[in-house]
Amino acid sequence: MAKHWVLIANPTAGNARARSVAEQAALAIQAAGQAVELRYTRAKGHATELAQQAVAEGAERLVVCGGDGTIGETLAPLAGSRTALALLPCGTCNDLARALDVPLRVEAAIDNLLCGEVRAIDLGRAGDRFFATIAAFGFDAEVNRRMESAQGPLSGRPRYIWEALRHVVRYQPPRVRLCGDFGEIEQEVLQVSTANARNYGGDLRVAPDADLGDGLFDVVVVDAVPRRAILSLMLRLFWQAHVRHPAVRVERTARLALHTDAPHRVYADGDYLDQTPLVLEISPAALRVVVPSSCSQGVRC
Repeated sequence: MAKHWVLIANPTAGNARARSVAEQAALAIQAAGQAVELRYTRAKGHATELAQQAVAEGAERLVVCGGDGTIGETLAPLAGSRTALALLPCGTCNDLARALDVPLRVEAAIDNLLCGEVRAIDLGRAGDRFFATIAAFGFDAEVNRRMESAQGPLSGRPRYIWEALRHVVRYQPPRVRLCGDFGEIEQEVLQVSTANARNYGGDLRVAPDADLGDGLFDVVVVDAVPRRAILSLMLRLFWQAHVRHPAVRVERTARLALHTDAPHRVYADGDYLDQTPLVLEISPAALRVVVPSSCSQGVRC
């Protein structure tokens, strides 16, 4: 039986642009002689069901047209399977696509679907939930959560600055205890980012040296700083200078236990993951993905 692909699309993604992008991609895939079935998500969580169905059917590839939230819904069914994930970026930030160097332009992304190579990457896991990029809590996580759900003309750095200004006036740093391969850290923090990939929030490389294939998290811990210093410290993210700030440290571990005095929400892949206390673990080489044919930094070749 000929191998088939499934293309699932979130028709509301990209300001409702995803439907036309998915249809364009389906036609291009079929024109290349590859069988593909286009299926649309109907509600939040439906992508998980569609991914489970595709894996059960033995689909060779699952193409996802949408944002990081839609991709995140497919990770649990895909983890450990032979079905490879291919991306048609159509979201607000497109963090996983950026981390894998998948083109953001539609025509180039479609070319990657047809000509790219399959590689294995690590996933982060919290219980039975998976994430591909960064799990974070604290100031920057709240700002990026607002960016993911934001509507309006601003995007990228202007949107980040706007949301950070709105949030800084009321932020209270939590006290946290972190346990990992590095030992234990207990203190008040501005932000903790547990990174499988380098970036989130679009082009913010919060963990510049994170590697999707090394079997480790890069844990970026930002100490609590005076309120007047928060915005300037966070703005250093734009040129990756934050990692040289004395209030920032980066630790590496395959497992991280997070404890806080009161429960705090943790976000990953543009969506709510869970709340503290929480244990995050790496699942090495758990996900097969389609990447540009020349091997990219941070992807196991």
